[in-house]
Amino acid sequence: MRRSKWVRSIAVVAAVGLASMMAGREACAQSETTRVDIGGQIGVLRLPDSSGTNVGVGGRVTINLTRWLGVESEYQFVPNDEFEQSSVLAEGSVAGIRYERRRSTALFGVKAGYRGERVGVFARARPGFTTLTHRGVDCLGEVCALMLLAVPEYRREFALDLGGVVEVYPSTRWVMRTDVGALRIRHRSSAPPCASGGCTSTNLVASAGVGIRF
Repeated sequence: MRRSKWVRSIAVVAAVGLASMMAGREACAQSETTRVDIGGQIGVLRLPDSSGTNVGVGGRVTINLTRWLGVESEYQFVPNDEFEQSSVLAEGSVAGIRYERRRSTALFGVKAGYRGERVGVFARARPGFTTLTHRGVDCLGEVCALMLLAVPEYRREFALDLGGVVEVYPSTRWVMRTDVGALRIRHRSSAPPCASGGCTSTNLVASAGVGIRF
């Protein structure tokens, strides 16, 4: 009789301990998903119909609403956004033009997917705006004097970023993140890639960075 009481007491204590551990893990998981991530990254932008790939830097703030859903804002600055258009003439020489600009892009949207203990995989959708600042026009080759007469006029353009995210969590405070996707831009400017505006371009974007969680 006394042994059965001990068995029941041990079972109760074990059950309470297990329930406490589960509650603690659940509370810890909930606190982790409500953290704010602040990070920086280095990114590349590949423009269509251009031979160059432009490199920029940026920052990001993410608010994790749940383990699988978050909202975030990002700012990306490309100090040398170059767009080149060239062709080979009949005699074999190259003629073309290089547009030199600066680009600023601001995005705000959501990311959703799977978050594990060490790795997270998400899809992202972030609308926003991108702005180009004219810095000059250069010749490519010897025959481009007439091309230089066309000075581009830039306006603020609507942008939509769609892509995927892979996150690695080396600790509870640090996040390593890689992004790959497409930045769709609705052009209204009288500048490449649309000479008279009114077109949409799809640009390859990728970035890698590190963040800290609060």
